[in-house]
Amino acid sequence: MPLLPRTRTRRPWMPWARVALVALLVTGAAYAALELGHRFLGLQKLTIETVSISGCRGERLEQAQAIADRLCLGKPLFWFDADRLRETLEARRWVKGLLIRRDPPDRLSLVIEERKPILWLARPEGVYLVSDDGIVLDRLNQVDLSAIPVVADPKSQEDGPMVQLIRAATSLRNRQKEFYDRLTELRWSAKGPVAYLEGLDAPIYLSKAEPTKNIPNFQMLYLNELSKRPDLASLRYVDLRWDDEIAVGEPMDAQPPRTQARPR
Repeated sequence: MPLLPRTRTRRPWMPWARVALVALLVTGAAYAALELGHRFLGLQKLTIETVSISGCRGERLEQAQAIADRLCLGKPLFWFDADRLRETLEARRWVKGLLIRRDPPDRLSLVIEERKPILWLARPEGVYLVSDDGIVLDRLNQVDLSAIPVVADPKSQEDGPMVQLIRAATSLRNRQKEFYDRLTELRWSAKGPVAYLEGLDAPIYLSKAEPTKNIPNFQMLYLNELSKRPDLASLRYVDLRWDDEIAVGEPMDAQPPRTQARPR
């Protein structure tokens, strides 16, 4: 009578166990080789002894350096917790991005991308910097007084108008830097963004869709004509919203003299 063939039960976890065992052996062998090389051959141990940071300076550099030293010094160069370092640094509102570079045998290099301030935000509790991506940054201090326009009008600080003003300011900075550098204030109105220029009291109405419209023409007009007018301070407005035209609000006519009633 023939014997029935014997079959083995397949274990689906066996290949994974073998892979894990091989990985463990390779890791142990590599670690042992590094230890032997470090102890007997004078090789570096690949631990972080120096953290260099670029992309920021001053107080911000000191903050980033303290965080990086606390989380990285003495840790293995290729096995330290990079995710924790990134999360901790990017939790600082002024940090927009972080590049981490390992420089064997013992150096860690960090490149920090700072958020760029676009506006000052004047509130009753203080004055703050606002970045071009809408993040409220540092409070005003006497060390870093950036020459950027301020948003002081309370209605302009509401969410909708503030987003529009950030977009307008970014467009002006990127495409009309000379004009942007001379701005002292920005507001939002039913007509769109309103700019106030250094040396000119009259509001300048900008286009909602294209804030940079007619600015080169305005600069020529201001330089050649408006700045030479004796009644410059009495101009009511300058409107740049029209295609290839600039509307200037002339001073109001003098009020007529009051008539006095005759006694009866």
